[in-house]
Amino acid sequence: MSDPGSANHKPVVSIVKCDNYESISVSKAIRSSIDGLGGILQFVKPGNRVFVKINLLMGSKPEEAVTTHPAVIKAVIEILEEAGCKVIVGDSPGGPASKGRLERAYKKSGVTQALEGTNAELYMGLGGIRTPYPNGKLIKSFEILDIVPKVDKIITLPKLKTHMLTGFTGATKICYGFVPGMAKATYHSTLPDPDDFSDMLLDLTQLINPTLAIMDGVVGMEGKGPSGGEPKKAGAIIASTSAPALDIIATNLVGLDPKDLPILRNAISRKLVSGKLSDIEIVGDKLDTFPFIKFEPAVRKKKGGMRIPRPLRRFLVKRYMNKPVPSKNKCIGCGDCMRACPRECIQIIDKLAVMDYEKCIRCFCCHELCPERAIDIK
Repeated sequence: MSDPGSANHKPVVSIVKCDNYESISVSKAIRSSIDGLGGILQFVKPGNRVFVKINLLMGSKPEEAVTTHPAVIKAVIEILEEAGCKVIVGDSPGGPASKGRLERAYKKSGVTQALEGTNAELYMGLGGIRTPYPNGKLIKSFEILDIVPKVDKIITLPKLKTHMLTGFTGATKICYGFVPGMAKATYHSTLPDPDDFSDMLLDLTQLINPTLAIMDGVVGMEGKGPSGGEPKKAGAIIASTSAPALDIIATNLVGLDPKDLPILRNAISRKLVSGKLSDIEIVGDKLDTFPFIKFEPAVRKKKGGMRIPRPLRRFLVKRYMNKPVPSKNKCIGCGDCMRACPRECIQIIDKLAVMDYEKCIRCFCCHELCPERAIDIK
């Protein structure tokens, strides 16, 4: 990652207006955003194997704004193939991993269809490899997808969304998908505090070190993201080699304060980014030319409140923090939440999810992965 504190270098973020998902509009905006950074051949070379890491999370229809839109995926594939690259597209969504589950998620989200007419292939791997990262602040090794050492370049396609645990999911949080399947549950279980979890994500992003991130901000998600919120138009494609710098621009675009979001607050404290717009070189369209946009945050900040010290937060979380609550009218007892829970604190009784709140760590995995949106946060 770039060092925003360097006197001679600013991270560069390219932002381009894009009002809809028509293929011509999306392709033009993505090409323009990449050209603003020097063009695609600044990042890949002919013959490179490139892994395009999408934001899948779960099988969701494109219009629900949970996943990277297929129009964005297809446009990026076409650009890379024109550059002579071999493209592999994929992700490891949350919850238990299986080839059938992955195939269904790809198809429902329009990913399978996005590859039609291209030479790209879908990543169907389920395994991981243990990779040391001695430079990590919190985590010194990770289990990551086995595709990582097999490719020359990695490009991520994050979706602009709020997030119940980390406040925001973007170019940094998307790297959590490099942790395979239920291995994600280990980090949720051992790092229930949002700041600790965010430090892990920053370590992971530095380990993966994507070549480029291109954010789908045409329609994002506000409120109880990353899956239970509401779609909201942001009208932008944003690209950068710096994940935290891209996330700073994205949050400013939708009226979120980076210092209220654990991922970016920690990135600022670690000096991965200053948090100031003046320390980022913005190319393409200027932020002040976009219409005023205000996303509803995932968690409302209490007026006059103060940040609780981390050790005390861990002690108070089970007593006072909002908790996941299944809806008797929506829950169908499918068991997806039970299988995804890192603390195994959910049972299905009489076709209804029942929570053990003494064991619950408020990671909200159940909320994220419920296909029926049957788990609210109260």
